[in-house]
Amino acid sequence: MKKFICILSILSSCMYAQDIHFTQIQYFPLTLNPAMSGANYALSGNAIYRNQWKSVAIPYKTIGVSVDGRLKKSPQGHLFAAGLKFFNDNTGDMQLKTNDISLNVAYHLNIQKLHKIGFGICAGIIQRSINTGNAQWGNQYNFSTGTYDNTLPSNEQFNASNSIVPDLGAGIVYTFIKNEKYMTGNNNLRLNIGFSSFHLNRPSATFLKNSKDKLYMRHVVFANGEFGIPNSNFSIVPLLVVQLQGPSTELLTGAYIKYTIQDKSHYTGLKKGTSFSLGSIYRNKDAISTNFVVEYDSYAIGASYDFNISQLKSVSKSKGAVEIFLRFVLPNPFGPDNSKSRI
Repeated sequence: MKKFICILSILSSCMYAQDIHFTQIQYFPLTLNPAMSGANYALSGNAIYRNQWKSVAIPYKTIGVSVDGRLKKSPQGHLFAAGLKFFNDNTGDMQLKTNDISLNVAYHLNIQKLHKIGFGICAGIIQRSINTGNAQWGNQYNFSTGTYDNTLPSNEQFNASNSIVPDLGAGIVYTFIKNEKYMTGNNNLRLNIGFSSFHLNRPSATFLKNSKDKLYMRHVVFANGEFGIPNSNFSIVPLLVVQLQGPSTELLTGAYIKYTIQDKSHYTGLKKGTSFSLGSIYRNKDAISTNFVVEYDSYAIGASYDFNISQLKSVSKSKGAVEIFLRFVLPNPFGPDNSKSRI
């Protein structure tokens, strides 16, 4: 019975249509802010996969891909950028599926050397579907005996099992990047601070008849970056994210320790830059994760595991989520790149 109540609690959160979340959210940056398009790299491609709650119910699976890049640079150093983001989310016994695709555009003002302020907007569609045939409702349970009777009416009325709605968002980002030198002195510095709002048009979020429930706006405040420790091979990579959506609040905070194993060779390019990062992220009242990232030249791969610390841990046995990401960026983050991709 305790397990049923916990699963019902998870299902209820889905029915209220809260957004997906990632532990390694900085590696899927367009989920944080549309102005992150072109903010850090001339070209960036990202893919991420998350598998959650396998120990409690049918796993919740999320797959996301995105690409963004700088399209034009003005004589004053201002940047015009664009990006495309897509994710698919599949949750629970009722196979609640969400497909979200959006086009992002951003403009980054070069306010001072190394300092930029970017403005971004995103527009797209959200397609959702649900399979009600596998549902077990509270009205079909006898809580005094702990038995389930599928012949009892659920008293739930669905208007449709599929919906497509438009979606809008906007954001602003401050970016500081100093990595024009090779990392011999390890003086690289990167900082992003931003605020964004998603679902500005409050799209419909219900399958039920006579219901006018709409998706809550999601407001995001975040800061992340990378700070090299001078004259060493180490860097600190911190993360802070606060997300507010209706009655829900999520806080992510943590950091990685990054060790540069090898710099990119200065002239020949025969040696490829290589680094390894290890860290941990805390999600308030929900999970603590162990994370690692390996970077080689323009490529990065990382993984994390969430240890559940919420009230659900008595059922989940502290097992949470597995997450894996892949990333490709230009220019090479280990040193200057003379290619045209540096616009």
